[in-house]
Amino acid sequence: MDTTKQQKLPAFLCSIPRPVANLVKQQHKALDSTDTDPKTANKKTELLLSLPRPIRNLALQKQEPQACEEPTSKATADEIPTLPPVIRVKKSRSRGCAYVLLRDSAIIERCVLQRVAVIDGVCVELSRHTKKAKQSDDAEGEDVEQPVGGVFVSWGARVESRIPVSEEGIEAYFNSLAGKPCPEGLVAVPPFAEGHVSFPLVSQGFAAMSWDIRPTDATEDEILSSPFCTAEQIKSLSAAKDRMDELWERPPPPMARSLMTRVARDQLFPCSGAHGGKNHENRAGDKLAEISEITGLLDGVPHGSAFLDLCGGPGAWSQHLLAKEELALQGFGFTLKANVGAADDWKAEAKDEWYPDLERHPRWESLWGADGTGDLLKPGNLNHLTYSLAREHVMLCVADGGFSDDKIPRNLLELYFYRLFLAELLTAVSCLSKGGKFVCKLYSCFSAPTASLLFLTTRLFDSVRIVKPMSSKATGPERYLVATGFHQDGEMMAIQSALLRAHAVGGGASPLLTPLLTPMVAMESLSQDKSFAESMQSMLVSLCSRQTQALNAVVDRAIFLEDMAMESALCTDPFKNMVSTSKDTRPEVDIAALPTPARGDRNRCEHKGSKVKGKGKGKGKGKGKSRTNPANAAQWF
Repeated sequence: MDTTKQQKLPAFLCSIPRPVANLVKQQHKALDSTDTDPKTANKKTELLLSLPRPIRNLALQKQEPQACEEPTSKATADEIPTLPPVIRVKKSRSRGCAYVLLRDSAIIERCVLQRVAVIDGVCVELSRHTKKAKQSDDAEGEDVEQPVGGVFVSWGARVESRIPVSEEGIEAYFNSLAGKPCPEGLVAVPPFAEGHVSFPLVSQGFAAMSWDIRPTDATEDEILSSPFCTAEQIKSLSAAKDRMDELWERPPPPMARSLMTRVARDQLFPCSGAHGGKNHENRAGDKLAEISEITGLLDGVPHGSAFLDLCGGPGAWSQHLLAKEELALQGFGFTLKANVGAADDWKAEAKDEWYPDLERHPRWESLWGADGTGDLLKPGNLNHLTYSLAREHVMLCVADGGFSDDKIPRNLLELYFYRLFLAELLTAVSCLSKGGKFVCKLYSCFSAPTASLLFLTTRLFDSVRIVKPMSSKATGPERYLVATGFHQDGEMMAIQSALLRAHAVGGGASPLLTPLLTPMVAMESLSQDKSFAESMQSMLVSLCSRQTQALNAVVDRAIFLEDMAMESALCTDPFKNMVSTSKDTRPEVDIAALPTPARGDRNRCEHKGSKVKGKGKGKGKGKGKSRTNPANAAQWF
């Protein structure tokens, strides 16, 4: 820049240092030099190269990025600030849950795989945090769940009311996972693939029925003396149940240990015993839908015919059948009323009575028997039900009856269920039209009395199968009898007469007092029928082995989950972080004396007087089952 141009600048600008302009001016002077001396030229070149060139150097840095250099010293590396993984913790005390927003995606993925943790001495469940958002207009504005960078933590309102989990404990736990390796074995491996299983039952010919039907003791010997399954296999199943009982008996810490068993079962058998109904109000409806798909249950059912729903409250099976609008079925329901009967009778709960929408349905009607109780075991109720349906074209009888009572001795549920199974089969025989179909829930089928009823079923129907749908718990004894093609002939009349005599022997007594009757067909006759013996053995051995494997796998997985969670826990004492609500210090708590899921409140298990007060439904969907008796803990899995 010449002097003339520089003078044109305001005076206050001329006084300001201009290093870049001066640098350019020096470079121009060097280039314009006419000095031809090589030494002088080399000195000028060296001078130009040594001059600082900030703008060009910045451009070169952008074009040629250099590799990151290692910290020159440990002090320099430590000076780099790091933020903790947890961004925010928000807890809901009323629901017993919280969500944790995290910076570290590795911790999120680890927790999703881990599924459980122990925080403040309490077992909690971990899952990916999601939120609902509206889809685009093309999706009709439906709500969808979108993942969020966080983890949802749940332990339940009941646990929160007893042993609170603090936000500080949650934050400390997730921060402690930073940089730690993911535990091994987080992916569960089931002992067998989930799926429907079905076993046909067949017989060669008629067998003479016993006329000497009388009550008999329901003992373990009835189970162990099964002619179709070895005592060793049955004892192995019993040992697997013992292991499950031991989990329920272990005292805290941690609290809420039952979560480990539930998560273990969900990981190994995600479709087995899934919580809630997929397409129905409860899981029972899903089971009947699967049974219908497996066996073609509704194929060939005439349009406008009737069905009878026995012991089926609250009515998921009726809902499923009424939903088949193309069949326009007329439905009838018979189930046990809540809070009726004598002190030693089974008791239904209000939640197990018929759904209100069923009572209002134009093609459905509830029946309650002669005494209005809906108890199928009481004298006169079965005959009253049969008479009420005499003019109906009943082509389908479904029975989802069951019991839940903590007074049933361990492993003897099959024997205490026997008289209800007999009454349900007799009702089906008395009400079904020719070609009709029968579906009935069963438990284990080891005993001779149960085997004799299954044999008679093969003589009454063209096709008989034992089906265990995938949605039925793999760890439980539940299975379903599916019989199609009902006969109306002389053999049917003889079997119906024998069933009526056996039903009368019970005299309407509670199954707690008179649970079991002698077999209707002699064991020698059943063993002589090779076809029936082989089909029974195949069914019993397979289902016994599956249940044993499932129970052992769930126990092993639950132990692994607890050990893994306890190893990464910062606090394993559930009472350490509790804040006292009074000025006095918190009293000492004897953890070994705390109630476990198996022990519960022992006072509730006491017998009152000389009578045993039972609580059950004479129906039921696996809801409200008591775990207060440690002898029954594994029985309900």
